[in-house]
Amino acid sequence: MAPQLSDALAAAALNETERRAVARIVGLLEGELGDDLLAVWLYGSRARGEADPSETDPDLRSDIDMIAIVDPRRDVRAFDWDFMPKLIDAVDAEGDSPPYYSLRFYDADYLRDRRRIRSFFFQEVDRDKIVLAGGDLEGDEYPPEGSADKAMQSVSCASSTSCVAVGEAASKPVAATWNGTS
Repeated sequence: MAPQLSDALAAAALNETERRAVARIVGLLEGELGDDLLAVWLYGSRARGEADPSETDPDLRSDIDMIAIVDPRRDVRAFDWDFMPKLIDAVDAEGDSPPYYSLRFYDADYLRDRRRIRSFFFQEVDRDKIVLAGGDLEGDEYPPEGSADKAMQSVSCASSTSCVAVGEAASKPVAATWNGTS
């Protein structure tokens, strides 16, 4: 196990079986994606240290949430579909239950866009994440204040399912409507 991964897993609320399963998953991702794998993060209660790694009651056990960020040239959906059976096999091989492992795949462009609009989900992930592989990808992800690449400047929501965002991108006015389905 690589030193970065070993140190990261030691900081997480995981038992030994879960650590081995997560390490196996990260190794598979690195082997399958190579340089296209930009980052793997653990997030949620396991990263925050709020979960009890010794809990065995299926109704109380916390899941293990992970995100893999990949190069935008990679077809994330196809890879996700192909990788899930491998994740199940990896967890089974370590003697654990696959339904407790959640792995989401996003490309770096999607991450950049979500951060640009200050997505609540990615704000939470960024606050709590433990980097298992790659980096935190925060250095160049946010455009500087006032930059022409800053896409959205204001968001107006009439309800919880309908929002309109207004701003500028490349010095041209932009308006976008969100209907809560994406």
